Amino acid sequence: MRHPIPREALDDRLGFIGTSGSGKTYNAGTAVEILLANHKARVVIIDPLGVWWGLRLTADGKKPSGFDVVIFGGDHADLPLNEQAGALIGETAAGMAESCIIDLSKLPSRAAERRFMVAFLETIYRKAGGEPFHLVVDEADLFAPQKPHAGDEVLLGHMENIVRRGRVRGFIPWLISQRPAVLNKNVLSQVDGLLAFKLTSVQDRDALDAWIEGQADKEQGKEIKASLPTFKVGEGIVWLPGLGILDRRSFPQKVTFDSSRKPKRGEKLGRRTLPALDVDKLKDRLAAVVQEAKANDPKALRERIGVLERDNRKLEQERDAARTVRPPAAELVEAERIGFEKGKAAVITEAKRVGQETIVSALEDLKKLASPLVEAINAGIKTAKIAFPDVSDRVKFQSGPQTVKQTTVDAPKRGPVASPVSRAPSSAPAGGDGSISGPEQKIIDAIRWWNVMRIAAPSHAQTAFIAGYSHKSGSWATYLSRLRSKGLIEGRGDLVLTGDGAAVAREPEATPSIEALHQAVLGKIDGPMQRILAPLLEAYPNGLSHAEAAEKAGYSHSSGSWATYLSRLRSLDLITGRGELQAQTWLFAS
Repeated sequence: MRHPIPREALDDRLGFIGTSGSGKTYNAGTAVEILLANHKARVVIIDPLGVWWGLRLTADGKKPSGFDVVIFGGDHADLPLNEQAGALIGETAAGMAESCIIDLSKLPSRAAERRFMVAFLETIYRKAGGEPFHLVVDEADLFAPQKPHAGDEVLLGHMENIVRRGRVRGFIPWLISQRPAVLNKNVLSQVDGLLAFKLTSVQDRDALDAWIEGQADKEQGKEIKASLPTFKVGEGIVWLPGLGILDRRSFPQKVTFDSSRKPKRGEKLGRRTLPALDVDKLKDRLAAVVQEAKANDPKALRERIGVLERDNRKLEQERDAARTVRPPAAELVEAERIGFEKGKAAVITEAKRVGQETIVSALEDLKKLASPLVEAINAGIKTAKIAFPDVSDRVKFQSGPQTVKQTTVDAPKRGPVASPVSRAPSSAPAGGDGSISGPEQKIIDAIRWWNVMRIAAPSHAQTAFIAGYSHKSGSWATYLSRLRSKGLIEGRGDLVLTGDGAAVAREPEATPSIEALHQAVLGKIDGPMQRILAPLLEAYPNGLSHAEAAEKAGYSHSSGSWATYLSRLRSLDLITGRGELQAQTWLFAS
């Protein structure tokens, strides 16, 4: 049987969707077999369920298939992985010539899986050299959810970046999901072709409307959606707009072992043993990556300093002992002096550098610990000033007979505002007594600002930055809780104005744009951070190395101040990346 996906479409971004057991993973596997049969194609498969190892065996599961796909992790691992190895394996996968499977099924938790994938995707994107390869992501909604939970935002950003902009770095993403309704629309909408198998959920079938619209008339679209619940295993809609294909077709049998097959009632599937692969070259590559990481590890550097200091003390002891035996020649004395001074200078230089890094890190940690307390105090003073205007502007503290001078606290300046929710009328928009505090108004206005930017549900980081707050502070959580209790906002991950919230939100003073967003962001940070962020905004979607960014900003990338400014920009969610720096994707929302 001829494969229903034409060869010219195999290098397009594709989406495979269907309920569990409908054949989406199986039939995606038949397409991967075609890629592997062409030895020029390289495939990296993200496998959270541990079901792709069958590519190494023939259909009967008894002989090698000839596809020498390296497996990292899982029950059939050629090389192990753990939750801390995401960057290491990402760098290895980016540079290896072989295809590979990243089996996450043995990681202990969802949090561990997320930590691995954040580091893996960030590193493979940064290290990819532009040579085309397929990134097949099974259960893609785990890594690109429509409604991300706390902690999923960075992972979603990496997935969106790869699907949207990865082509220039060689990525050809294929996404596999049993729930298109919960797969992030910003990710799903970027695929060039869709393979839809059996779908019984109304919400999942409605998720296809955007695809069918413009490719078929309304009645034909209804007919296609209505037919999806009746599909047999292996049948699917093949929609390839670029080739003018929108048709119901059947897929062929796999030529490799079906390791994703569910056992029948009473059946026991025996454990299969895979033929061993020669992975010595990969072990050498992994060892080299580990050594490079150790070479830049502050702990390893401190240990090296300790060795140098011990060697130096030993040299001093030997020199003193030699002097008690016989006076050394003048040349030997001079050589010892020069060697001693060089060794001492090297130790002092290294100790200063490590000490400076340690101090910078400690100051950042102290700042993070103190920030919630400072914000809580400021929030309390601001709230008191709004609630009791005649009293809070003049606060007196007494200690014995003396009185401290009056202290006046200014209310926070208003930031730009934002968002497009329908404005339902409300007689008491804030609930309770019908009023909201200054900080709460700024948050409402910030959401409205993003809505006008056509972002209906901005993230915490986006909203907080426009409002002038930190979304990681305790005060931020308190303000959101109050707004929810007053019925002005909804949503836990992204923030949405209710009808009442839209009624009290104020329109932006000027129409927001990407340029206006950048000006607003740059206006809210101090000069050194502006000089670093500005060239990163210009370079986006590309990144800059530390040396490139520092040169454009007029700084030295080896200074302690440089590390401090980068730490502040990261804490504000304005930049990402360690080896290569890049502006955050939310700064280019449209």
